[in-house]
Amino acid sequence: MLRAAGASSASAAGVASAAEAQERSASTPEQTASAPEPRPDNAARSADTRNRGPASARASAGRVAEDASAAPRRRDTRTEEAANAAETSRARRHSSRVGEAFPSLVGWTSLSTLLPGIGLLRTRFRPLGFILLGGFVLTFLVALVYVLIKGPIRAFGTVVSSPTMLTFLAIILAIIGVIWVLAIVISHLGLRKGHRYAPWQNKMAGVLVVSLALIVGIPLGVGSVYARVQGDTVSSLFGDSTGHAKSAEDLWADKPYINVFLMGRDNGDDREGTRPDTMLVASIDTKTGNTALISVPRNLAFPIFPEGSELAKSWPDGFRPTGQSSVDLINSVWQWGEENKDDIGNTHGLEPGMFTTMQAVEGSLGLNLDYWAAVDMAGFEDVVDAIGGVKIDVERPIPMGGGKSMSGVANDVYGWVDPGPQTLRGKDALWYVRSREGSDNYDRMCRQQRMIKTTLDQVDPRELATAYPKLANSATKNIATSIPQNEVPAFIELAISMQKGDVTTVQINNDVTPTYDPDFDVLHKWILDEVKGASEGEETPKPTNTAAPDEKKDTAEEEPTEEAPAEGAAAEETPAGEEGGEPTETTKPGEPNAEGKCYPKGFKPGDDFPGYPGPGAGDEG
Repeated sequence: MLRAAGASSASAAGVASAAEAQERSASTPEQTASAPEPRPDNAARSADTRNRGPASARASAGRVAEDASAAPRRRDTRTEEAANAAETSRARRHSSRVGEAFPSLVGWTSLSTLLPGIGLLRTRFRPLGFILLGGFVLTFLVALVYVLIKGPIRAFGTVVSSPTMLTFLAIILAIIGVIWVLAIVISHLGLRKGHRYAPWQNKMAGVLVVSLALIVGIPLGVGSVYARVQGDTVSSLFGDSTGHAKSAEDLWADKPYINVFLMGRDNGDDREGTRPDTMLVASIDTKTGNTALISVPRNLAFPIFPEGSELAKSWPDGFRPTGQSSVDLINSVWQWGEENKDDIGNTHGLEPGMFTTMQAVEGSLGLNLDYWAAVDMAGFEDVVDAIGGVKIDVERPIPMGGGKSMSGVANDVYGWVDPGPQTLRGKDALWYVRSREGSDNYDRMCRQQRMIKTTLDQVDPRELATAYPKLANSATKNIATSIPQNEVPAFIELAISMQKGDVTTVQINNDVTPTYDPDFDVLHKWILDEVKGASEGEETPKPTNTAAPDEKKDTAEEEPTEEAPAEGAAAEETPAGEEGGEPTETTKPGEPNAEGKCYPKGFKPGDDFPGYPGPGAGDEG
């Protein structure tokens, strides 16, 4: 019994020791991990310890404890192996080899320039990347749907004619530019993390980021500035909106054509008073864009006014302040209106001179003027310079200066536009269309129409876009128009149609009706035929009324008494032909020859021009 009790006590002590060893093993895994592995014969030895004494029992308890700690050690080993595998995988992603990840860095950074936010998807800023990329795609889809619904031209016209939308667009473009550039930089820094690069790769990466930021930032910045400039230009240049923006089809649904009065005037410091320098009426077919460009001669005497108007009541027999056909001209109406404001009635917000001049053009041509635009000569120079000049074959020497002032003092010729093919810049182009020295009104009108048609054919949108801020600034100072803001989109559509259509030049000269004593019934009928023919794309009808020889002689004698007299030209009409040879065709005064060139009366191509010092004289002023 004593032995049994002793054995029982020893067994209990062994169990207690085993439990204590197990606790120690659980609390100190490092010690357990360093313990020796159990040998395979432990199980057999444990069976023998049951038949041995207390010492053997204690040894057996120790081996039991070792068996109990084996399972946690195996679990710790598996955890350590998993950690090592994860570290190996991470090492493969973030290679320790210098420069190995450079192609990936360049590719994803560049892709962030095309799709903002996509580079962030591979960094810890993934949620922000999804937001930016989603916003970009959503904005693109909304813009695409807007353009598809309204059409490209109408959508563009609606935006560029609304100061509110342009201001909003300027702000949005600036914000988008800043966010986009930041997304590129953050994407690049995030993609670099965990990699090592060679010094030359670091420099190339810096150049890449700066270049991509400029590629994105410059267009958006320029777009923001242009949007702001356009908004200010629309607000300053065009009248207040008269309703919602309309397309050309809706705005002019019941009008087969519209008539736009175009006037060029010279308000230079050397001018006394104001007289229209150039007057034209563009009668435009609203469906096809075909246009009749009608030049109104400055020397059209005794102009009449629309029936029922206040001016028609004041001048029932036409504008005759003096009764002299050499003084009571259509280009004198402006000055009279400015000096007799109380006699012209309601001007509907227009300058008195502009109102009376438009009334005279309406009554004399028999056309209702729907819109008007006035351009100062400085504005014309800016337009020509903005498109890089106009390529034209100058038919003869063109004097700069000359003529007489309103007080009758002769002006000096200070320079020349040389003949021959060349590109005329602003000042030379201006003198090409306005020079009157050694010429006549019809030749001058012919050159004006030729310049307008040539300029329209050569307009380059890229050059206009480059010079747009300067051009817009000039427009607000030198151009005035009655076109309201909400009708600008329709005019943009019409302008595109005009480029595709035909422009027919129409001259009012003595072969239509004597300009010193016009038959306005004949003139009205002829103008309507011209407008209809141009609208239908037909050949321009020939004049239906021919002045008698003595009438032409009287007209030639009277013209030099105008503000800009004709000097140095023969009194009798001489047919013009091919330059440098004998005349081969007969042309009417003010009409271009087969080459599209314009010549004054009495001048044959190849003749010496009075006063011309020879090629290379150029501008001496």
